[in-house]
Amino acid sequence: MANDSRYNEILDKITSARSIFLTTHEHPDGDAAASICALAEWLKFLGKKYYLFCADEPEAGLRFLPQIEKISRDIGAVDFKNFDAVIVLDCGALRRTKIETAIRESRLPIINIDHHISNGRFGDINLVDAEAASTTQLLYELFKRGKVNISRQLANCILTGIITDSGNFAYTAANSHTFSVASEMLAQGANAREIINCTAKNKNLAMLKAWGFALSRLQYNARHDIAYTVLTQADLAEFGVNKQELEGLASFLNNLKDAKIILVLHELGDGRIKGSLRTNRNEVDVAKLAQVFGGGGHKKAAGFEVEGRLVQYNNSWRIE
Repeated sequence: MANDSRYNEILDKITSARSIFLTTHEHPDGDAAASICALAEWLKFLGKKYYLFCADEPEAGLRFLPQIEKISRDIGAVDFKNFDAVIVLDCGALRRTKIETAIRESRLPIINIDHHISNGRFGDINLVDAEAASTTQLLYELFKRGKVNISRQLANCILTGIITDSGNFAYTAANSHTFSVASEMLAQGANAREIINCTAKNKNLAMLKAWGFALSRLQYNARHDIAYTVLTQADLAEFGVNKQELEGLASFLNNLKDAKIILVLHELGDGRIKGSLRTNRNEVDVAKLAQVFGGGGHKKAAGFEVEGRLVQYNNSWRIE
């Protein structure tokens, strides 16, 4: 990694650009939001113009991140002729930005910065490292090579991505270097307590009741060694929760020791179903399973979306 020329290529593109379009994947998690905010914070320091786009609004718990209020869902107001480059962050496939056609038709150089093992290398420059615990960890490496002064705001962004995408340092991608970077960010003023309180210890009563209902539906498939549960749109409406408030449910169920794979299925309300996959087993790669259904992710945590609806059939569920 030390001599990786891609870092220098990206630094050259950014420093020579006047205006940059930044985006990330739909339904942004902590790493996605923290990555786009970190890069925006640096571009602000450089005096660059930039536009932040995400197809979905980040969850309320991430509002402490700098620049997050500038993330827009309005692509209609964008004229790509005003930009010199597109940077896509934490996104394994360009289609997950929900604006792939617009980006392709702009013919702007695409910089792809990501750590998903399933990344499709869709950029003109692809900085993809599946061994990194988070995309913000890759941004740390970029900032380090660019001799960027890590402010408290940048440190908070970098640590947020690491904490949320490593499952609070529980996943195997969190190695000694990850802990070293996290320690450095704490020394630079990052507030780990605030990050954890805002991203993990942020459950309300309705959410926990919905999670409890999902637990009551938990079933085990001995043939495939999978524990799974489902939530329909009717269930979400009954408990008054939205799809963002289900984030973390699959990781919580991953505490179960009696199954190789955890699967949570929930309806998105637009004729699609989201599947979240988790595992603690070294021999299992749920990213490969997610790819079968057009998704992707990491070896221990992945997801996918399929068309259909959840239908109960006797004592089990299926997708129709």
